[in-house]
Amino acid sequence: MILMKILQIIYESRHSPFGFGGAGVRAYEIYKRLKANHDITLLCMKYPNAKDCYTEGLRHVFVGTQSKSLTKSVLLYTVEAGRYVRRHGGDFDIIVENFLPSTPFFSRYLTTTPVILQIQGIMEKHSILKFNPLYSVPMYIVEQFYPSLYDRLIFVSEITMRKVTSRIDKKRINCVVIPNGTDVELLNTTPEDDNYILFFSRIDTYTKGLDILLRTFEEISGRYPKLRLVLAGYETDSVQRLCKGITPAVRDRVTYAGFVSAEEKTRLLCRARIFVLPSRHESSPISIIEAAACGKAIVVSDIEELAFVQQHRMGLSFRSGNHKELTAVLIKLLDNSPLRQTIGDNARAYAKTFLWDNIAQQYESYLTSVVEATS
Repeated sequence: MILMKILQIIYESRHSPFGFGGAGVRAYEIYKRLKANHDITLLCMKYPNAKDCYTEGLRHVFVGTQSKSLTKSVLLYTVEAGRYVRRHGGDFDIIVENFLPSTPFFSRYLTTTPVILQIQGIMEKHSILKFNPLYSVPMYIVEQFYPSLYDRLIFVSEITMRKVTSRIDKKRINCVVIPNGTDVELLNTTPEDDNYILFFSRIDTYTKGLDILLRTFEEISGRYPKLRLVLAGYETDSVQRLCKGITPAVRDRVTYAGFVSAEEKTRLLCRARIFVLPSRHESSPISIIEAAACGKAIVVSDIEELAFVQQHRMGLSFRSGNHKELTAVLIKLLDNSPLRQTIGDNARAYAKTFLWDNIAQQYESYLTSVVEATS
């Protein structure tokens, strides 16, 4: 094993008011397992009162502006992160750039240090459907060409790798799939069966299909008068606005738990009756693996990235965007406790093969191979 000085370019950080999602969780989970043997720096987006520091043993450098505007912050972060790489890239042995079409750093052209592009997922047509054309068209264009500029890539799923590399000359790239994972502690919890359905992800109405979920919950609420819906995660969209269209009686049975601590996340997952993620598009959600580790039956949309849930018999799927099919699937599981138990057991068995300890080792081995090949 060689000691590496690693620079991770990632806009997310633990206390940022602009959100902390799967990419951030992945970075912290992997790097906290590598920090004893390597020197790790996270290059993050600045936010009001952000100061360079060590958090969980990881060095954080914040660049950009302290503006409360997300658009301004992202723009200046992209520019300043590029300047940081140009000035300090040579201080590191390896650089990992997290890909977002809104933040194209072009870091491989700013330093002689080897750069790996890490791709969590891609939005494809959904950027056009979700955002104002002023933002979505440039993002769509960047997503189409940007990965082809890099010759070393880490993907989080086989499906994303296939979609991206289909546009790239495979002979000249070095790519690997290193998935997301879960903690062994979740595998050791005792599943309970409280009277609520849990959604645990970013509160993003379009991406996560929350409009479909709310419509479905209102439809089944009369059949299950004590059933609740719990939403947890960073609030990109307003929960209050999301619930505006449902009746007050049903609204009273919808709880927003907020952006919860690790302990509260475990409690919510362990006690949920069903875990549901009705996304219109996804990459490789960590929350699904965590719910599986807690032995929960899982319900997802039938998009390609989530097909593994039904393939491994750890949950059921419904046609994306179809609230009637989601209603039928939820009723099937709510009315059949033995089925939920069987699916939950399958889910827990699947999760055992995706532990962060093993994934961190895969990640370390790949970075080491790149450093050794270029030194």
